[in-house]
Amino acid sequence: MRKLNIAYTCNVRKPWMEDERYGEFEGPDTIKAVTAALERIGANVELIDVGPDIYAQLEQRKEQIDLVFNNTEGLDEKELREAIVPFFCEHLHIPYTGSSPKTFINKMDKATAKKIVAYDDVPTARFQLMMPEEQLGDLAFPLMVKPYSEGTSIGISQKSKVHTIAELNEAVGAVYAQFNQPALVEEFLPGNEYTIGLIGHYVLPILEIDFAKIPGQPHVRDPHVKDIENPYISHLDWSEKAKSYAKIAIEAHEALEVRDYNRMDFRERDGQLYFLEANVIPGVHPTEADLTNMCRHANIAHNDMIALIVYTAVQRLSLRYPERFAGKTELLANLVNQAIGKAAHAGTISYRDRMYTFLGKPTAEHTS
Repeated sequence: MRKLNIAYTCNVRKPWMEDERYGEFEGPDTIKAVTAALERIGANVELIDVGPDIYAQLEQRKEQIDLVFNNTEGLDEKELREAIVPFFCEHLHIPYTGSSPKTFINKMDKATAKKIVAYDDVPTARFQLMMPEEQLGDLAFPLMVKPYSEGTSIGISQKSKVHTIAELNEAVGAVYAQFNQPALVEEFLPGNEYTIGLIGHYVLPILEIDFAKIPGQPHVRDPHVKDIENPYISHLDWSEKAKSYAKIAIEAHEALEVRDYNRMDFRERDGQLYFLEANVIPGVHPTEADLTNMCRHANIAHNDMIALIVYTAVQRLSLRYPERFAGKTELLANLVNQAIGKAAHAGTISYRDRMYTFLGKPTAEHTS
């Protein structure tokens, strides 16, 4: 069997990168685990640390690369940043994993993403964009204030929940001063948070964040909370409630036209689930990432998770680029079939003529 040539693109975190804006860059544990998982499927793997020369890096290799495994957060282009590698891959006709540039741009603008999913009747909290000194519209306190175009809880702290005009103005000013962008101001949702992941047409076990269980009883998932929360996160078995939540997630996933894999955050209020945001290039750390945690609850190991992401992309891309994959994916297919065969299954759901499968336990209402 011939080998796939995979370029693994990401932002490599250097030892001096301690600021929160580098929270989405990849450390050595992730790079080592992802590289090993890609080699396991029968691939030659080259790591490309994405920087200002990324177009030249891809152009030099465009005839050799069969697939870009893209986990790049980008550079300093705000809402364009996650779209940079996909855009260059499209221009150079290089196959790549994950969503299109359009999807990345839409999801990075959190206000636009909320409008898109709301058009398909996915509930989302009322919101507005605010610059310093602008007036609050018809929103009810308490409010949540965060940058409109950042990810991984960047720019969020416990002070992001505000109760007064003075606190609101301070929080909006802080967002503008730090990120030079408007703040997304939305009505605060007081219930538990849920994060829901998909790989291809598989819906992974839903993670539940009950803030009352976390030391200090925080209100939001800021970077500090994300560092300590894993022992306190539970997952839902596939009760009717969990399946109803998954249906909302599928609706949001398709409204945003996400491809291959995705993780979305939701929050509950009065029994209703509300969309917060989509993470269409979710973290893939071998032990700490939410997506990895979901897969573990479905009996899918980290290396099989990476294989499933690649396999989903290859299935989508094979018709367009048959010469890139012919005779190179038999081992990949066998590994994925074995992994899915061992995973727990809990039924299916149909949405717009597409069938999604629930992976995970079908029985008890809730377990830790």
